[in-house]
Amino acid sequence: MIYIGIALAGISMSVALCLIQQIVTYAWLRYRSSVTQQTQTSLSELFVFIDTTHLWPALCCMSVTIGLSAWFVSDSIVLAMVLAGLILVLPRIVLSTALRRRMALFDSQWPDALMAIAGSLRSGASIGLALKSFAEDAPTPMCQEVSLVLREHRMGIPLNQALAGLNQRMPSESVELVTALLAVGNASGGSLAELLERLSINLRARQHVTGKIDVLTAQGKMQAWVMGALPLVLLGALSFIDPASVELMFLSQTGQLMLGLVLLLECVGIYWLRRILAIEV
Repeated sequence: MIYIGIALAGISMSVALCLIQQIVTYAWLRYRSSVTQQTQTSLSELFVFIDTTHLWPALCCMSVTIGLSAWFVSDSIVLAMVLAGLILVLPRIVLSTALRRRMALFDSQWPDALMAIAGSLRSGASIGLALKSFAEDAPTPMCQEVSLVLREHRMGIPLNQALAGLNQRMPSESVELVTALLAVGNASGGSLAELLERLSINLRARQHVTGKIDVLTAQGKMQAWVMGALPLVLLGALSFIDPASVELMFLSQTGQLMLGLVLLLECVGIYWLRRILAIEV
């Protein structure tokens, strides 16, 4: 009976290890595909067209190199695993930040863009011609998006559908208002220039209010950065004052658990500060 129990336990452990290996392999392949596809999509949205075939091998090499270097320097497996994992998620963080900044810059350019388009319409130009003349001298990213709309329109796509595509690529309230107004004006043929000027004034006023909110919440954002960086600064200062105690924090299991708890609390604090301030901190 003892041998039968040992055999059954061995079989169970083998099956469990096989299932875990399959699950980990599936998750690894799925994450690799997700990172590659999302990076390609985000770069195309940024109008950066490069081949991302070798992105995942490069990330893996960087992750292993930085993880092993951190392990040799600090002799902490936890720190090495954290740094290696951060390298694997680094493209998503960088690209999401770049897309948010591009969206904010795109929204800030609408008031001047609407005034320029309204001026062309008042001079007798059509909507397509007004957009074309504006796109020639517009700053990025406005010129890229408007030029893409005009290119789709020249390929046979209706202007309303091309504007709907712009709304999908740059989902914001300003883009939705502008595209809806241009679509209605293109269909009805009414006095679109005056409406565009009014919308430009409203968007400029809203951006002014948003700027005031950013100024008033600047202190909260700075406090969030200071409180978030304080544990790291304190750890660096203690490493010079009392290196032996800091070394125990990285080498002992209790110290590593404390470091992991500090990192977890840092992430929770950043999350709640973002929710409370409703802004990027």
